[in-house]
Amino acid sequence: MQGTHEDRSLAAIGRRLLATRTAIGLNQRQFAQRAKIAPNTYNQWERGSSRPRLDEAIRLVDEYDITLDWIYLGDQRRLAYELIDALRQSGSIRRP
Repeated sequence: MQGTHEDRSLAAIGRRLLATRTAIGLNQRQFAQRAKIAPNTYNQWERGSSRPRLDEAIRLVDEYDITLDWIYLGDQRRLAYELIDALRQSGSIRRP
């Protein structure tokens, strides 16, 4: 999947992070702290006012087994099946 300009926007990144966090079942504080990210910084990402720097995004990748392609581009191809299923059930992503 080639990301569109919309897929790469701050708002789109924020929506993907929110959907991921919700699918995992954590609140913002829990999600941020597990990845050693300040909760107020994470909140800005979800609101679409900023995006994670690469080192911060890698912490999310390591902690939650997601991909940089998912965070920045919306490419779901390498996400774990369980997460894809939860994202589909929540209506956050559509079936291909």
